Amino acid sequence: MKRSIAAFLKGIIPVIVALVFVIAVSGCQKQEGTEGTMEKAGKKVDEGIEATKDAMEKAGEKVSEGAVKTKEAVQSAAEKTGDKIGEGVEATKEALGSGAEKVDEKAKE
Repeated sequence: MKRSIAAFLKGIIPVIVALVFVIAVSGCQKQEGTEGTMEKAGKKVDEGIEATKDAMEKAGEKVSEGAVKTKEAVQSAAEKTGDKIGEGVEATKEALGSGAEKVDEKAKE
């Protein structure tokens, strides 16, 4: 009887090993319609990246718009400053001319 149990175990062990292997492999297979945890996490990461990309594009557009507005404001301020400087130069010329005339008049007296 000892021999028959040993022979039985020798024959059954490879079958048990094969069954364990088949069960392990089938457990690792993806079933249709189900997602694994890593797949779900990967999708969340992709969604986060897309949202960040969209937000960065919008921010870039706003910065660009702000730069254009700033450029226009600086140009307008420069033009106004230039106009005021021109007015100041003209007023200075008139004052100097008037002062020179008064000096000439005093010198003639």
